[in-house]
Amino acid sequence: MSSVKSEKIKSGWLFSFGDMITLLITFFILMIVLNKGEISKVQKWLEDDLDQVSIELTGQFQDAIFVKVKRTSLGVEIDINNDQAFVEGGFNPSEGLAKELTLVGEELKKIPLLTEEQSKVLPAGVAYDAKKQGLNLRREISIAGYTDNAKINPESSLRNNWFLSTMRAESVMQLLMESSGLPQKLFGIAGYGMYRPIASNDTPDGRAKNRRVKIVITANFTHQSKVEEKSS
Repeated sequence: MSSVKSEKIKSGWLFSFGDMITLLITFFILMIVLNKGEISKVQKWLEDDLDQVSIELTGQFQDAIFVKVKRTSLGVEIDINNDQAFVEGGFNPSEGLAKELTLVGEELKKIPLLTEEQSKVLPAGVAYDAKKQGLNLRREISIAGYTDNAKINPESSLRNNWFLSTMRAESVMQLLMESSGLPQKLFGIAGYGMYRPIASNDTPDGRAKNRRVKIVITANFTHQSKVEEKSS
């Protein structure tokens, strides 16, 4: 009889322990869902702001010859894809591209998302949620250069397509920095040469499409710990 009673006590304890574990798991799942909801709310504000930036820049440059603006999943993209964009065989922007890039820079310095500190650019509710979650606003203007697969003249100082694509990206960055007055830390460049084509290099039209520079304005929230790791 006592053994039966003992078994009941044991099984009762096990059920109580099981209930407690279930409650804890439910609690943690709820916290994750709520936290994700808050992050989504913060991120939605950011996406809406990038949408507005895209609308404004698209309106300003809808008739531009050298720069084309579009909204992508990465952010606000400004494409330069014109055979007259750079001095022939070199990396310096042509006079026409330089004028348009100067105008782009002047527009960038009007965008609060790029120019204001986090405490000033975020609405009160968004700023509260971001602070509570330890999130920091990270902005970047990344510029990438690409080429076709045509070989560089061995006598040229450009050496190869890697170098040419990087120098074109850098020359675009310099013009944007000078005309916008934005800090250098906001900018990043990369050169991919011929290794990320968007068309076939087997035709003149395809090669022309592959000779391009892409500017992407991005913004996202990162956790404070990750920001500290990058800065250290």
